[in-house]
Amino acid sequence: MTDTRACLSVKQQDSILDATHRINIWEGAIRSGKTIGSIARWLMFVRTAPAGPLAMIGKTRDTLARNVLDVIADMAPSAISYTRGATTARILGRLVHIIGANDARAESRIRGLTLAGAYVDEITVVPEAFFTQLLGRMSVPGAKLFGTTNPDTPTHWLNKNFLKKERLPLDDPDRPDLISFHFNLHDNPGLDREYVRGLMAEFTGLWFDRFILGKWVAAEGAIYQMLDEKRHCVTAPGSGLWRNAWIAADYGTSNPTHAVLLVHTAPLIRDGTLITPERLHAVAEWRHDGRAAGQLTDAQISARMAAWSGPLLERSPVAPGTVLDPSAASLRVQMRSDGWPGLRSADNRVDVGLRAVASLISGGRLVIDNAACPHLWDEMCGYVWDDAALERGEEQPVKQDDHGPDALRYGVMAARPIWRQWLPELGLAAEQNAA
Repeated sequence: MTDTRACLSVKQQDSILDATHRINIWEGAIRSGKTIGSIARWLMFVRTAPAGPLAMIGKTRDTLARNVLDVIADMAPSAISYTRGATTARILGRLVHIIGANDARAESRIRGLTLAGAYVDEITVVPEAFFTQLLGRMSVPGAKLFGTTNPDTPTHWLNKNFLKKERLPLDDPDRPDLISFHFNLHDNPGLDREYVRGLMAEFTGLWFDRFILGKWVAAEGAIYQMLDEKRHCVTAPGSGLWRNAWIAADYGTSNPTHAVLLVHTAPLIRDGTLITPERLHAVAEWRHDGRAAGQLTDAQISARMAAWSGPLLERSPVAPGTVLDPSAASLRVQMRSDGWPGLRSADNRVDVGLRAVASLISGGRLVIDNAACPHLWDEMCGYVWDDAALERGEEQPVKQDDHGPDALRYGVMAARPIWRQWLPELGLAAEQNAA
């Protein structure tokens, strides 16, 4: 194995030396060096681990390969032999089980194993029952667990049942044999300053506290607290600047159905000076409130949306995609028969979508024509976290006056191939969560 000490920070080296407990966790900001430190320690353990099976776990085998196995191959090519998608790998000559743990059924995948050691990538996305079962399976004398995670809500089971208990007195029977190492972005001195500055601009509010500062903080208040009318309310540009377009719709029967036209615009340059950057722009909306104005059939909704969007798209130089609320199965059938272009179900991963929208707004890459989209703007400004859900340890928006924000989020997620070039960390996270 290649000696990596010369390129490790002091904090990484200290964590490697101190990770001698049964449970060893590297937690904190993205790109802070925690993964490299944990991998180096894991390889040292594999070389000297007691006899018995070893396991490496991620949300999926594919995300584990991207986040960890590929890094091992870069750090020490001769140390690992692994075929993408396989259920086992050879690391320093030892057989290692490669396991995905993305749902409640994952627990059954380790039943029957008696493990001598384990590595877990992104512990917070692993089901608690699986993690508990994993610790129970590590019954070989000298078995150890090594893992990484970004912070989550303070009430997350990992923080509540493990990390907080590290602060208990050494002789307290409830204190686990655990050590954790906290990293923030500035603990990785090898990062380029411009890259760090760009990364810090990608995250805002809750996500800045977690992914940049590495804090375990709860969501509270307005979700898009960075919205500024002077900065984010912008008149729709001429269609000559349109490069891509999406009609994104949230569906309701008695609740409102809300559609948004989102366009990707080219940068505006005058006399060699950049006036506006390449960005996403909500330029128009259509809305029908079934409670206030009477319910419409799916055929009526499809026809009225077509009448609204037709004149807008006649002047568009690009063919739009159509992104529909994934729960709107009957409307999707109707719209397909009506010939809506590029019709597909929306990516409805709320956490990834909220983070992407917030980061694009914060970076000035997502703006709204509030004169053309008054309902959308009002709902975005009033979009808040659900306090009752937070008390249960869940982070969810209040399900009220949320149809415009949902539609916009669907459009933004459909535009991921565009914005992942502007926000590479978020784009990578979205791809990994989708795996």
